[in-house]
Amino acid sequence: MSFSGMVKEELSRQISTARHCRIAEIAALLSACGKMTAAGILRFQTENDAVVRKYFTLLQKTFNIELMRVYKGNGYALELNEQDTKTVLQAIELSEGEPLENCVADSRLLLRNCCRRAFVRGCFLASGSISAPQKGYHFEIVTQDERKAAHLQEIICSFQIDAKIVLRKKSYVVYVKEGAQIVDMLAIMEANVALMNLENIRILKE
Repeated sequence: MSFSGMVKEELSRQISTARHCRIAEIAALLSACGKMTAAGILRFQTENDAVVRKYFTLLQKTFNIELMRVYKGNGYALELNEQDTKTVLQAIELSEGEPLENCVADSRLLLRNCCRRAFVRGCFLASGSISAPQKGYHFEIVTQDERKAAHLQEIICSFQIDAKIVLRKKSYVVYVKEGAQIVDMLAIMEANVALMNLENIRILKE
Protein backbone atom coordinates (compact mmCIF):
# COMPACT_ATOMS: atom_id res chain seq x y z
CA MET A 1 0.00 0.00 0.00
CA SER A 2 1.24 3.51 -0.82
CA PHE A 3 1.98 6.03 1.92
CA SER A 4 -1.06 8.02 0.77
CA GLY A 5 -3.21 4.88 1.02
CA MET A 6 -1.93 4.17 4.53
CA VAL A 7 -2.80 7.71 5.63
CA LYS A 8 -6.34 7.36 4.26
CA GLU A 9 -6.74 3.96 5.90
CA GLU A 10 -5.75 5.48 9.24
CA LEU A 11 -8.09 8.46 8.76
CA SER A 12 -10.98 6.16 7.83
CA ARG A 13 -10.85 4.77 11.37
CA GLN A 14 -10.71 8.21 13.01
CA ILE A 15 -14.28 8.91 14.16
CA SER A 16 -14.86 12.09 16.16
CA THR A 17 -16.86 11.82 19.36
CA ALA A 18 -18.45 15.23 18.69
CA ARG A 19 -21.53 15.27 16.48
CA HIS A 20 -20.72 18.71 15.04
CA CYS A 21 -17.30 17.47 13.88
CA ARG A 22 -18.84 14.41 12.23
CA ILE A 23 -21.28 16.66 10.36
CA ALA A 24 -18.41 18.89 9.17
CA GLU A 25 -16.57 15.83 7.84
CA ILE A 26 -19.73 14.53 6.15
CA ALA A 27 -20.09 17.95 4.47
CA ALA A 28 -16.52 17.71 3.15
CA LEU A 29 -17.07 14.21 1.78
CA LEU A 30 -20.35 15.14 0.12
CA SER A 31 -18.89 18.31 -1.36
CA ALA A 32 -16.35 16.16 -3.23
CA CYS A 33 -18.18 12.87 -3.85
CA GLY A 34 -21.88 13.62 -3.50
CA LYS A 35 -24.57 14.37 -6.07
CA MET A 36 -28.33 14.69 -6.13
CA THR A 37 -30.12 12.26 -8.45
CA ALA A 38 -33.02 13.19 -10.70
CA ALA A 39 -35.31 11.59 -8.13
CA GLY A 40 -34.06 14.00 -5.46
CA ILE A 41 -32.07 11.53 -3.38
CA LEU A 42 -28.49 11.82 -2.19
CA ARG A 43 -25.88 9.64 -3.86
CA PHE A 44 -22.27 9.23 -2.72
CA GLN A 45 -19.78 7.79 -5.22
CA THR A 46 -16.13 6.85 -4.76
CA GLU A 47 -13.61 4.24 -5.88
CA ASN A 48 -11.83 4.19 -2.53
CA ASP A 49 -12.92 1.53 -0.04
CA ALA A 50 -11.58 3.49 2.95
CA VAL A 51 -13.60 6.55 1.94
CA VAL A 52 -16.88 4.69 1.48
CA ARG A 53 -16.44 2.95 4.85
CA LYS A 54 -15.82 6.28 6.56
CA TYR A 55 -18.91 7.87 5.00
CA PHE A 56 -21.03 4.85 5.93
CA THR A 57 -19.79 4.92 9.54
CA LEU A 58 -20.26 8.68 9.92
CA LEU A 59 -23.87 8.50 8.72
CA GLN A 60 -24.67 5.57 10.99
CA LYS A 61 -23.16 7.15 14.09
CA THR A 62 -24.51 10.65 13.42
CA PHE A 63 -28.01 9.98 12.08
CA ASN A 64 -28.58 6.24 12.69
CA ILE A 65 -29.15 5.88 8.93
CA GLU A 66 -29.29 2.58 7.09
CA LEU A 67 -27.90 2.79 3.56
CA MET A 68 -28.65 1.08 0.31
CA ARG A 69 -25.35 0.03 -1.19
CA VAL A 70 -24.93 -0.32 -4.93
CA TYR A 71 -21.70 -1.74 -6.30
CA LYS A 72 -20.69 -0.51 -9.74
CA GLY A 73 -17.59 -1.79 -11.48
CA ASN A 74 -14.49 -0.74 -9.57
CA GLY A 75 -16.34 1.81 -7.42
CA TYR A 76 -19.11 2.21 -4.88
CA ALA A 77 -22.36 4.17 -4.90
CA LEU A 78 -24.35 4.68 -1.70
CA GLU A 79 -27.85 6.14 -1.87
CA LEU A 80 -30.18 7.44 0.82
CA ASN A 81 -33.96 7.37 0.78
CA GLU A 82 -35.91 10.62 0.50
CA GLN A 83 -36.40 11.17 4.24
CA ASP A 84 -32.75 10.46 5.11
CA THR A 85 -31.67 12.77 2.29
CA LYS A 86 -33.68 15.59 3.90
CA THR A 87 -32.15 14.82 7.31
CA VAL A 88 -28.58 15.01 6.01
CA LEU A 89 -29.17 18.13 3.88
CA GLN A 90 -30.69 19.91 6.88
CA ALA A 91 -27.71 18.97 9.06
CA ILE A 92 -25.19 20.35 6.54
CA GLU A 93 -27.35 23.48 6.20
CA LEU A 94 -28.50 23.03 2.61
CA SER A 95 -31.97 23.88 1.40
CA GLU A 96 -33.79 21.68 -1.08
CA GLY A 97 -32.41 22.15 -4.59
CA GLU A 98 -29.26 23.94 -3.42
CA PRO A 99 -26.02 22.53 -4.93
CA LEU A 100 -23.92 20.30 -2.67
CA GLU A 101 -20.95 22.53 -3.47
CA ASN A 102 -22.54 25.20 -1.26
CA CYS A 103 -22.64 23.06 1.88
CA VAL A 104 -19.78 24.91 3.60
CA ALA A 105 -20.01 28.31 1.96
CA ASP A 106 -20.67 30.97 4.62
CA SER A 107 -22.09 28.34 6.98
CA ARG A 108 -21.79 27.83 10.71
CA LEU A 109 -20.44 24.30 10.24
CA LEU A 110 -16.80 25.39 10.48
CA LEU A 111 -16.86 27.97 13.26
CA ARG A 112 -15.11 25.61 15.68
CA ASN A 113 -11.43 24.80 15.30
CA CYS A 114 -12.15 21.08 15.76
CA CYS A 115 -14.73 21.16 12.95
CA ARG A 116 -12.23 22.76 10.57
CA ARG A 117 -9.84 19.90 11.35
CA ALA A 118 -12.58 17.38 10.59
CA PHE A 119 -13.42 19.20 7.37
CA VAL A 120 -9.81 19.09 6.15
CA ARG A 121 -9.69 15.39 7.02
CA GLY A 122 -12.81 14.75 4.94
CA CYS A 123 -11.45 16.75 2.00
CA PHE A 124 -8.19 14.80 2.03
CA LEU A 125 -9.98 11.46 2.29
CA ALA A 126 -12.23 12.31 -0.66
CA SER A 127 -9.75 13.85 -3.07
CA GLY A 128 -6.31 14.20 -1.52
CA SER A 129 -2.94 12.53 -1.83
CA ILE A 130 0.49 12.65 -0.22
CA SER A 131 3.75 11.55 -1.80
CA ALA A 132 5.99 8.86 -0.34
CA PRO A 133 8.30 10.83 2.00
CA GLN A 134 11.31 8.76 0.92
CA LYS A 135 11.00 10.41 -2.51
CA GLY A 136 9.90 13.93 -1.59
CA TYR A 137 7.39 16.07 0.24
CA HIS A 138 4.10 16.90 -1.45
CA PHE A 139 0.58 17.09 -0.01
CA GLU A 140 -2.41 18.04 -2.15
CA ILE A 141 -6.20 18.13 -2.28
CA VAL A 142 -7.96 18.41 -5.65
CA THR A 143 -11.09 20.57 -5.92
CA GLN A 144 -13.53 21.11 -8.77
CA ASP A 145 -13.54 24.90 -8.85
CA GLU A 146 -11.58 27.96 -7.78
CA ARG A 147 -14.04 29.04 -5.08
CA LYS A 148 -13.79 25.70 -3.25
CA ALA A 149 -10.01 25.75 -3.55
CA ALA A 150 -9.81 29.27 -2.10
CA HIS A 151 -12.12 28.29 0.77
CA LEU A 152 -10.04 25.20 1.59
CA GLN A 153 -6.81 27.22 1.32
CA GLU A 154 -8.22 29.75 3.79
CA ILE A 155 -9.09 26.99 6.27
CA ILE A 156 -5.64 25.38 6.01
CA CYS A 157 -3.89 28.75 6.33
CA SER A 158 -5.86 29.38 9.55
CA PHE A 159 -3.59 26.70 11.06
CA GLN A 160 -0.49 28.75 10.07
CA ILE A 161 0.30 26.52 7.10
CA ASP A 162 1.40 28.03 3.79
CA ALA A 163 -1.01 26.32 1.39
CA LYS A 164 -0.95 27.34 -2.26
CA ILE A 165 -3.25 26.78 -5.25
CA VAL A 166 -2.33 25.66 -8.76
CA LEU A 167 -4.56 25.09 -11.79
CA ARG A 168 -4.03 21.57 -13.17
CA LYS A 169 -6.02 20.84 -16.31
CA LYS A 170 -9.60 21.67 -15.20
CA SER A 171 -9.02 21.21 -11.46
CA TYR A 172 -7.77 23.56 -8.76
CA VAL A 173 -5.25 21.89 -6.49
CA VAL A 174 -4.51 23.07 -2.95
CA TYR A 175 -1.01 21.92 -2.02
CA VAL A 176 1.72 22.04 0.63
CA LYS A 177 5.36 21.29 -0.23
CA GLU A 178 7.42 21.84 2.92
CA GLY A 179 8.15 18.70 4.99
CA ALA A 180 7.56 20.22 8.43
CA GLN A 181 4.25 21.72 7.31
CA ILE A 182 3.10 18.38 5.89
CA VAL A 183 3.80 16.94 9.35
CA ASP A 184 1.55 19.70 10.69
CA MET A 185 -1.14 18.74 8.15
CA LEU A 186 -1.08 15.15 9.41
CA ALA A 187 -1.40 16.48 12.97
CA ILE A 188 -4.40 18.62 11.97
CA MET A 189 -6.11 15.56 10.46
CA GLU A 190 -5.09 13.44 13.48
CA ALA A 191 -3.18 10.89 11.43
CA ASN A 192 -0.79 10.26 14.31
CA VAL A 193 0.72 6.97 13.10
CA ALA A 194 1.50 8.44 9.67
CA LEU A 195 2.90 11.53 11.37
CA MET A 196 5.40 9.46 13.37
CA ASN A 197 6.41 7.49 10.28
CA LEU A 198 6.98 10.69 8.33
CA GLU A 199 8.98 12.24 11.16
CA ASN A 200 11.21 9.16 11.39
CA ILE A 201 11.90 9.29 7.65
CA ARG A 202 12.64 13.02 7.83
CA ILE A 203 15.16 12.42 10.62
CA LEU A 204 16.91 9.67 8.63
CA LYS A 205 17.03 11.82 5.49
CA GLU A 206 18.49 14.77 7.35
